[in-house]
Amino acid sequence: MEKTKILVYGAGAVGIFFGGQLFKAGFDVVFLDRTEKVERLGDNGFCFRSLSSKEFCFRPEVVDNVNNLPPQDLILVCVKAFQTYEIAMNLLPCIKHSTIVLSLQNGLENEKIIADLIGKNMIMGCVPYFDGYLSSDWTVEQHAPAEIVFGELDYQPSDREGWLSALFTHGGINHRIVRNITENAWEKFIWNTTFNSISALTQSSLNKITESAEILGTLRQMMMEVHQVAHKEGVELPPQNIEELLTKNLGFGHMRSVTLQDIERGHIPELESLMKGLLERAKIHDVSTPVYRTVYNLIRLSLSNRNLGLIQ
Repeated sequence: MEKTKILVYGAGAVGIFFGGQLFKAGFDVVFLDRTEKVERLGDNGFCFRSLSSKEFCFRPEVVDNVNNLPPQDLILVCVKAFQTYEIAMNLLPCIKHSTIVLSLQNGLENEKIIADLIGKNMIMGCVPYFDGYLSSDWTVEQHAPAEIVFGELDYQPSDREGWLSALFTHGGINHRIVRNITENAWEKFIWNTTFNSISALTQSSLNKITESAEILGTLRQMMMEVHQVAHKEGVELPPQNIEELLTKNLGFGHMRSVTLQDIERGHIPELESLMKGLLERAKIHDVSTPVYRTVYNLIRLSLSNRNLGLIQ
């Protein structure tokens, strides 16, 4: 199994952490990122500090294109959601009939975009859970337990699920196989899009948000609006799901959302890919989303004042 070839597309916090775990386990892992980022990396390697071990530093192969790579057994897509279409076609030269592609990204559209371009049989449904950040250009700090939840998009068991589970077990990556990965994706999206957006708008950690009864009311309403869109899409989540999501991860109240971290670093956040995408789905299904839309508009205004570009 150590000869398994793995491509990690995107050397950000998620890619370095999960790819680093697999590299540490002895797999043949190569990272791919933009030319300018690869050039800045130079002779430096990556490091990550996990909750369960000391700092691990490593120097994998890092490339800026797939042209000279052999076919890969597993590809982890770890780029921002608004980059998915751009990079998906680049995957074709390193794919074989048995390649598994996993989207370790935020949002609901990534797997469909990838599947439409490279084939639905190449991709497996995946919901990643990771909280951490880059403390330097190439060092990742993990802040909360990480996990990869995955399963076939047709909800049927498969041999490759077992193969992937064995690979993650060998790599020390917490994981679960689920039968309805779409429900898991929506559940994470509901939590992610509401807490992320409020955190970005108020520049607040999870603690600060949950300490405010008024803001919790706003979060609840936002979640209800997204929940209604999920229902229209045929995803049946239990009503109590919202109250469970409101109290999820309260043990990690220091968390600052990815969107807030991006804004603080002057990076383009995934606002358009995530929030605008939900609003477009709501419009199609004639679902009213007044609170969600208001928060989205306020964040857009805030970003325009920072002269931070948006993906339209």
